Amino acid sequence: MPPEDSSLPDLRLLANFVHQIVNPLNGVIGTVDNLIDGSVPSEKREQRLRATRAQLEFAVMIVRNLAYFTEQSLTPGKLPQRDLSKTCVIPQLVIEAALFFQESGISRGIKIELTDPRTQYAITGSPELIRQVFMNIFDNAVKYSDAGTEVTVKTHVQKKTKNLIIEISNIGPGFTSEESRTIFDPGVRGSEARKLIASGTGLGLYICKMIVEDYHKGEVEAEYSRATRTVTIRLRFSKWRIV
Repeated sequence: MPPEDSSLPDLRLLANFVHQIVNPLNGVIGTVDNLIDGSVPSEKREQRLRATRAQLEFAVMIVRNLAYFTEQSLTPGKLPQRDLSKTCVIPQLVIEAALFFQESGISRGIKIELTDPRTQYAITGSPELIRQVFMNIFDNAVKYSDAGTEVTVKTHVQKKTKNLIIEISNIGPGFTSEESRTIFDPGVRGSEARKLIASGTGLGLYICKMIVEDYHKGEVEAEYSRATRTVTIRLRFSKWRIV
């Protein structure tokens, strides 16, 4: 039996990363070609340009995930420096993140709905990192939700603890109770997710956990209700305010 190659997991991760980023970039190239050769009607040019921008932003999101993972891997036990002194307005960041999935959501009849856009809950930290959290979660939700369903974002203050709770829920195949304990580990994807989409980096939720817990001293957890087929990612912050 040949010796186990410890580099194989990294190679699989790299292969999945390449596959994930090539797809949106190929879409961008195709759209640009159509715009250049004039095959896109003038009334649809703005729509196609917006879709192209969303694809590019999605590609950037994937690269950022890999960058965060690489930075942490190179400095185990020590977080790379980030400016965590800014105001992160939660509704604003949710809306900004959701915009990047508008086109892919429309194609599957999926809408991202923020139930309370008016209350300006905020935490102190990095808006860029918190936006990345929502983008990673929305990416999973739009990819794996049942077509024609809704992704809901609910914010509220827990009466007992006074913690700010942010719940992102979608309808679709979830994960087992055993998988819920490892779903935030690097490179892990649920068995149902693997059935629907063969490849994926498995870094999205891991990056969410790192950003929320290590950088912003919050908590993140995932649960799945088989009765309602509802996947819920729950973020919890003890320090927050209304701006």
